[in-house]
Amino acid sequence: MGAARLLPIITTVLLMGCWRDKDFAVEPAQEAPALEATRASGTVFRLSALRGKVVIVSFGYTACPDVCPTTLSRLNNLQRRLGLWAQDLEVVFVTVDPERDTERRLDDYVNVFNRRFTALRLEEESLTKLLSAYRVTATRRYPDAERYSNHAFTGETPYTVDHTGGYFVIDRGGTLRLRIPYDTPLERMQESVEGLLQEDL
Repeated sequence: MGAARLLPIITTVLLMGCWRDKDFAVEPAQEAPALEATRASGTVFRLSALRGKVVIVSFGYTACPDVCPTTLSRLNNLQRRLGLWAQDLEVVFVTVDPERDTERRLDDYVNVFNRRFTALRLEEESLTKLLSAYRVTATRRYPDAERYSNHAFTGETPYTVDHTGGYFVIDRGGTLRLRIPYDTPLERMQESVEGLLQEDL
């Protein structure tokens, strides 16, 4: 094979090794914040155990009226579109409402969208640290503040949680590389995730 025919191949290989998504890049790239929690099955999940795979982390809660169902549905569609690449992609959903979301409730919720998805619940202190590390905000909003102002809080008190949406994408080496906005078109999101899936460790 002549040099002229080899050049495009060499160029492609070199580009794959330094792929960078300028639109969604986390600057500077940083090691993904540690994440460890007990699953509904009783086994312990550790983010560090997923080295070698691309991981998408999203935050939400099971009583969410719109954003979270849409987020998980889009992630399910993304996995379908990725074909064989999907086997190297893991999705982790972390609740911002541990008061109401038990491990079992979370597990049942994400399984509706995709049985490969992982749902995690952290205790308040650990959750606060994790949200801070990802720069995610989560604030309870009561639909009728006057009605509930004199009531002690219980897990059944109706409220919503305003929280940061979007997708936090971690590469195969455990580095937080991308933060993709919630409303990014699926085709564009697929392009970004495929870029990381095609990278070697």
